[in-house]
Amino acid sequence: MKKICFALLFFSLSCMGQDTVVTDSKVLVIGYQEKKLQDTIMREWQHKDIIADTIPGISSKKAYTLLSNGLKNTIIVAIIDSGVDIDHEDLKDQIWFNTDEIPNNNKDDDNNGYVDDIHGWNFLGNSRGENSYYARNEYVRILKKNGFFNKKEALNISPKENDSVILKAAKLYKDEKVTLEEDKAYVFHKKKEYEKINNQLQKYFPNQNYTLDKLATIDTVANPDLKAPVKMLHEFLEYGLTQEWLKEYEMYNDIIENYKLNPNYDDQIVSGDDKDNVEDRNYGNNNIKGDVDIENHGTVVAGLIGASRNNAIGMDGITDNVKLMILRAVPHGDEYDKDIALAIRYAVDNGAKIINMSFGKFFSMQEKLVSDAMKYATKNDVLMIHGAGNDSNNIDTTNFYPKDYFNKGTAEFTQNFINVGATHYKLNQKLPAYFSNYGKANVDVFAPGYNLYTTLPNNKYIYESGTSLAAPIVSGIAALIRSKFPNLNASQVKQILMDSGYSYQLEVTVPGKRKNPKVPFDSLSKSGKIVNAYNALLLAEQVSKNKN
Repeated sequence: MKKICFALLFFSLSCMGQDTVVTDSKVLVIGYQEKKLQDTIMREWQHKDIIADTIPGISSKKAYTLLSNGLKNTIIVAIIDSGVDIDHEDLKDQIWFNTDEIPNNNKDDDNNGYVDDIHGWNFLGNSRGENSYYARNEYVRILKKNGFFNKKEALNISPKENDSVILKAAKLYKDEKVTLEEDKAYVFHKKKEYEKINNQLQKYFPNQNYTLDKLATIDTVANPDLKAPVKMLHEFLEYGLTQEWLKEYEMYNDIIENYKLNPNYDDQIVSGDDKDNVEDRNYGNNNIKGDVDIENHGTVVAGLIGASRNNAIGMDGITDNVKLMILRAVPHGDEYDKDIALAIRYAVDNGAKIINMSFGKFFSMQEKLVSDAMKYATKNDVLMIHGAGNDSNNIDTTNFYPKDYFNKGTAEFTQNFINVGATHYKLNQKLPAYFSNYGKANVDVFAPGYNLYTTLPNNKYIYESGTSLAAPIVSGIAALIRSKFPNLNASQVKQILMDSGYSYQLEVTVPGKRKNPKVPFDSLSKSGKIVNAYNALLLAEQVSKNKN
């Protein structure tokens, strides 16, 4: 592999041999030559090491050199998400099994309030085995509850002291409706362009199996009338704008229009649950897989944490010394606070030491339900790891739920909650992923989250991006630490993850603000760092010894 950058390392601690603990490691980037990574490297770039591979991964391969004596405990990691394909070839051996429950006897053998909860629980269903997959966005639910859609001049309602949330929700709803119409028009326009291309290039692509290599064989000098469609198709293929992608985008827009932004959609028609009554837990079922043809997010997340390692198929998770507890509570649309709160409590009560939370929203109608559950997790020494969001927002100034504080500028009510931003594999101004939320106060650390290869339902695999993928990277490292050093508590593990990362001394583009002046990468999060598994294990060993 060709080197893609040159870097110098500066350590704040004096050298103590090969396994020096580096708690303030800084990588000063002094030169960079961008190269396209080989596919085999792209499939595992998050595992790479900045020194050995010149790729800003988490050094997990290097970390395993510290684990020659193995790991001590198998860690239960709860995944609060959509359904997970628990039969996937790379995941099936890591799925949690509730040994206190007798499968399929229609009884609550362990008396935890959930019947036949063998691998977790599905909060998006009912006792008849029916499941829901879609939900309105929270701001739509807020507006519906407050009669917004009954007002003829809804967006011109007079502001009151107590209705600022309604006004903010109304503005976001209006903005999202405008965006939806623009996106629908974009898809319609591009489909029309493809129709022209299909007709003009039918001779060369009778089955519309377009490839750049085949496109390059068309002689536009001898056929000048083909110059325009060839140029357009080349641009489409170069940027991944395929007909299949347009079809998926169209389906995505349909979900937004028919469910997420539809005030009249009843997202509780299946469960029949009263979301205002937290004491009522008589809903859901044990189908934590859901419909894998409709949802895949949970499976994508699960693979990055715990896909089987070194089995010569698919991909490697951070650690397979885990049991993945599946808690299906996140639909297409915004999750309900009650479902999340009960999922957190379920995870705690059933032995999870880490909870991965790759979801979030801008409004929360029952914030206290979730914060109380987070306090419960904290009391029971459970570490919660949350994706910071994909809106290119500064969440120091924009709320993104769930969060570990009540009001801006106030102290955090838990030290067991980690908010994770996403990074790119390019060690240049693009290091923070363009979509990632950020914040010097409210994003704790960054982790790889761009174009990661991971599991997809039905024994398939896919490249995906998002802070939803950065969070499970951190969850996997946390599981390694908690397995190797069981005497460390959750807040200590959080601090180790933040202290042991790499701080890249690099000017970067602020996500979503390409025209603005560049800023230091370390100004975008509280720690200023990208997590590093190798350094984390070294520091964890030192903290563990000092604790003993």
